[in-house]
Amino acid sequence: MIKKIIIGIVSLAVVAGIGIKGRALLMKRRAEVNATAIPQKDAINIPVVEATQGDIIKSQKYLAVVAFDKSIKVSTKMAGYIKKLYVNEGDRVKKGTIVAKIDDQDINSNIALLKTTLNQQRNDYALAKQIYNRNLKLYKIGGLPKEQLDTSKVIMEGKESAILATKQKIAQLQDQKKYLDIKAPFDGIVDTILLYGGDLAVTGKPIFTMSSGVKKLVFNFTLEKDAIKKGQKVFYKGENIGEVKLIKSVAGKAGLAQAEVLLNKELNIPVGSSINIEVITQKASGCIIPNDTLIHKKDGLYIMVYRGEKFEPLKVEKVLDNDEDTIISSCPKEKIAIGNETKLSQLGAYNRVDIIKQ
Repeated sequence: MIKKIIIGIVSLAVVAGIGIKGRALLMKRRAEVNATAIPQKDAINIPVVEATQGDIIKSQKYLAVVAFDKSIKVSTKMAGYIKKLYVNEGDRVKKGTIVAKIDDQDINSNIALLKTTLNQQRNDYALAKQIYNRNLKLYKIGGLPKEQLDTSKVIMEGKESAILATKQKIAQLQDQKKYLDIKAPFDGIVDTILLYGGDLAVTGKPIFTMSSGVKKLVFNFTLEKDAIKKGQKVFYKGENIGEVKLIKSVAGKAGLAQAEVLLNKELNIPVGSSINIEVITQKASGCIIPNDTLIHKKDGLYIMVYRGEKFEPLKVEKVLDNDEDTIISSCPKEKIAIGNETKLSQLGAYNRVDIIKQ
């Protein structure tokens, strides 16, 4: 038993000795590390630029469809057979030009019949008036009861009302005859003829289609993502061709809108074709620096400016950017380092930085 106790005491003493010696060795090593200078890189070449004044334009690309500014399907308000067409497809017409004529035989026949009826009604009225005037004389001398006089008056007034009704019907038919001449609603081009002479034209069924001949562009965009507004300039193949004229929502599609472009140049592109356009959504003027000068940090954007033969970080505020450049709110006068962000962030670790003006 005593032997086991002695062995345990000796073991503890050995462990304690090892621990004290190890701690002393660790402290010595740490002191050596602390006394060692942090290694500095020798030198690096870095290009620099200077901020400039100018404009930045931000744009968005869209697929637009070429359409006519005005397009309409023309039909008749009065059913009937087409008597004659006065135009061909592709003809240019002026507003009010008669393009087609609906046969007016039936309506003329009805008018003639009503005129015959009107003549008969006038004769009936003249007779009824004579009877009333005769009865009035008899009544005044006491030769006719009051009831018989009143009856003759009602008959006369009924004949007069019938005349007025027939006149109104004739006037309505004559007014309807105007609708038998199908006229161009605006200056334009006859695109497609759908019905020809002898065909029955009914209300709501197009006889022909026509357009203004003036082209426009139409494109869809998302309201939440795209900043499309009236008056924004539109470009096609680098050339300004017009501006956004109208914005309207797309029926049945929430969040989707449609923009129309008023063209200031003639596009020799068929209607219905799709083209790629570019819409200028933002524009700003001010101090421009290349995007390759920017360092993105959690607290904002920085650039490395050359001051006192060394580079120092300078925080900047972005106004507007594009794929190549950024406009910042204040303009530094110093030279600015340009390169990838990793290289720019490590400029402080070099003993010497040789600048290369770019």
